[in-house]
Amino acid sequence: MATTERKEELKEILLRLNCGEEVEKVREDARELLKNIDASELSRAEQELIEEGLKEDELKELCQAHIEATQEELKKLQLELEPGHPLDTLIKEHDKILEMLDELEQIKEEIKKLSKYDEDSPVFDRLRELAQHIIETEKHHDREEETIFPRLREEGVSGPANIMEMEHEDMWPRKERLARLAEEVEEMDFDEFKKKLSEDIEYLGLHLRDHIFKENNILYPTAQKLIAEDAWEDIEKRSDEIGYCCFTPEK
Repeated sequence: MATTERKEELKEILLRLNCGEEVEKVREDARELLKNIDASELSRAEQELIEEGLKEDELKELCQAHIEATQEELKKLQLELEPGHPLDTLIKEHDKILEMLDELEQIKEEIKKLSKYDEDSPVFDRLRELAQHIIETEKHHDREEETIFPRLREEGVSGPANIMEMEHEDMWPRKERLARLAEEVEEMDFDEFKKKLSEDIEYLGLHLRDHIFKENNILYPTAQKLIAEDAWEDIEKRSDEIGYCCFTPEK
């Protein structure tokens, strides 16, 4: 259980964030508080606040403040993980996804300069390939949802897992539309194609990067601290059964 004092301090921060007080001032106070709270304690405090009636979407500002206060969590976590550990694999997949998002941004800018579809241009082949890789990220999400999230819920920390699962669901339609656009460009009005392509790449760039940051800096450190060491072998076995992405680095 989170200490009552800290839980009350967190609750006060949330109330200030949701009552119109100047956001940057509150975030500054939140960062100071969160410097002395590790990811697992924060996750438990958030869960207790949810059980007391706080809506999960009201935790987003607190998550942002936590991210700003704990940017060293990922480096520390990676040093503690053996290569091939389920969390190590997920983090390395995140690195690949971030590289793909960067390349999609470059492709978007290249296509913007074109006046019509050119079937001989390699940029469209690469777009189709990357769009399919983005679809493949669902295997990454499936492993999280079926192996990591249930263990966190067993430890009484469902709030962060629920938020991440909700974000998975929110991003899926955009992933699908990007893949469909990449396949149907030849049949579309090119200006309309460019407009929709920009919308989807910008949406995924913003939301998927933010999502990855929260998992790396909040969810994964929480999982590493709360999930028993002897449970990770079963998590890895179940992960193998679910399968990996086409871009997953070899374990």
